[in-house]
Amino acid sequence: MNRIAGIFDLARSGGSLGTLLILLEELEIQRRVQRAEVVDVVLVADAKVLVGGIAQDGAHAPNGAGLSRSAATLMTVVRAMSGVDGCHACFDRQALDEVMGLIRGGCLLWPDFGTLLAGGHSYDSTAAIREFHARTGTIPRLSVSAARLAWARSYLNAKAGGRLAIAVHMKNNPRISGQSNADLASWHAFISSCRRNVPAHFFLIGDDATNAAFRALPNVTVARDDGVAIDGYLALIQAAGLFMGMMSGPANMALFGSKPYLIFKHPDHHAEEMAQELGDADHYPFALPDQRVLRMWDTAENLGRAFESVMQRVAA
Repeated sequence: MNRIAGIFDLARSGGSLGTLLILLEELEIQRRVQRAEVVDVVLVADAKVLVGGIAQDGAHAPNGAGLSRSAATLMTVVRAMSGVDGCHACFDRQALDEVMGLIRGGCLLWPDFGTLLAGGHSYDSTAAIREFHARTGTIPRLSVSAARLAWARSYLNAKAGGRLAIAVHMKNNPRISGQSNADLASWHAFISSCRRNVPAHFFLIGDDATNAAFRALPNVTVARDDGVAIDGYLALIQAAGLFMGMMSGPANMALFGSKPYLIFKHPDHHAEEMAQELGDADHYPFALPDQRVLRMWDTAENLGRAFESVMQRVAA
């Protein structure tokens, strides 16, 4: 039986949602390439422990105790996804022994272990995905489990009342400068302008701080207010008719999905890296129609123009 174990090295990946979703997409590709029947995901503070077989408590890993909390959140995401058969977090002896048993049993590792330890693999790049698309003309599309997707569709239908459901992630981390943080005033102006003339309902996802003014808009639902968490956010992105938001971890769910999206990236944020990923285009090579990454400021005018460019086709 072909079995693949995807190694998510928290030290080398940064332990972010975005890099985890890239790995999950790579594993779906490897499932096809290797004709694998089973896919496991292994979370490890530092992949070096897989050489020595010594469990490493996340609290003593790089970045401190926050890694333990991060690992719990990431495991919730992994377990929410369709196509993942097992999830292992190597922070105790039992979990490490399970993983070492998989390795000794001839389980294929992704990324390649030697390449990973030598620094030859980037968790933050879509290079492997773009290369697969160049060879095959397609990529597998990420999905949450059937049960979570059914819940998301029911939730959206109940709240949207027949209007187009739009998932929105306004990345907002004011503690970090130079990021693609959302211009909340612009997003509020844009969503407010849609409330009378556009048959759409906006679902704000994510745990980012949300301006109270958004809650006053009749065409807005703040998912967190209903107790929705990270696995639910990803399901809502997949189930919605359109995703709009900033380039962020949750946006990668849309990036590897099948629904239209409008993702904004501030032009001076990771400009060199984005040029490598997109070239001069406003979309990834593997993008479907109306899946666009816009390297521009998220002004109300830019949001409105981009929305109008896809609205008629999405709502049809």
